Amino acid sequence: MVKNIPKSAATPLERTSRLLDLVPYISTHQGISLVDLAKVFEVSTNQMINDLTTLWMCGLPGYTPLELMDLDFESGFVTIRNATTLARPRSITHEEGVALVLGLDVLRSGISAERTDLIEAITSLSERIARLVNLPLALSASSDINLEVTTLVKEAISHRSGLQISYHSLYKDEISERAVLPLEMLESQGYSYLHAYCFTALDFRHFRIDRIKSAKSANVEKPSTTPPISPEKIVFAVKVVRPTRDVAERFQEPNLEAGTVFKSSSFSQHWISRSVLASGGAIELLTPAEIRSELAKNATMLLSRYEE
Repeated sequence: MVKNIPKSAATPLERTSRLLDLVPYISTHQGISLVDLAKVFEVSTNQMINDLTTLWMCGLPGYTPLELMDLDFESGFVTIRNATTLARPRSITHEEGVALVLGLDVLRSGISAERTDLIEAITSLSERIARLVNLPLALSASSDINLEVTTLVKEAISHRSGLQISYHSLYKDEISERAVLPLEMLESQGYSYLHAYCFTALDFRHFRIDRIKSAKSANVEKPSTTPPISPEKIVFAVKVVRPTRDVAERFQEPNLEAGTVFKSSSFSQHWISRSVLASGGAIELLTPAEIRSELAKNATMLLSRYEE
């Protein structure tokens, strides 16, 4: 039975599946009205127009009007004229085979181990493509995201429960244990993030999913309503020994000359120490004295390892 209520925004995978189903359906229902087609696929009319516009730009390599989908829907009725031609089997290039095998491997890494049927189907398809274009079966693309961690995070968000996570912070270059209350998962610049209340920082934080080393369920209290105490910035002074591009970009000081002294600030002592060490002797930390002293100890320790 056809539902009249349009679905909410679909995921990219769901939309791709719908686009693949559209072509054979339109081929067997030539001249169907745009409104009826939207009802069949349970989307709004505007979403169906967007889908058809996407299909309009799909086709075979060459991507001239001769290879693209020949769709007509401006009149309010949808027809497709060259689906039979585009459906004819064709060979794939070596580069296309590599892309398909790697894409299937990424897809397999995101599927639960319990879905053996899907894993076996993906493995079989990968092997067939690999044989077709003479690829080594060892070719794979592994994901840095731990599937078990992702599953626990999603369950915690669904049940509004807490997690104990082991998190690698690149800012401090250390792994810390944190109790968090997961709120939602976000995507930004190609990375997945967990937005959660952190009971260590007593504030809301974003954690990159691929940097969460482990996770387990934990009992947590309600988030504190008391505003967190903001740490004070550490002001430090640096003397330029050898002007370099790295120093200019790291400290955002474009006009540098040997002997130049400038001041900057940071919330993290770790960042100051690592930035000075990373300069490779291009700068000298003048103040504060306690960080300078700690930096000298670390530098001496590192040099002693080379002597050993």
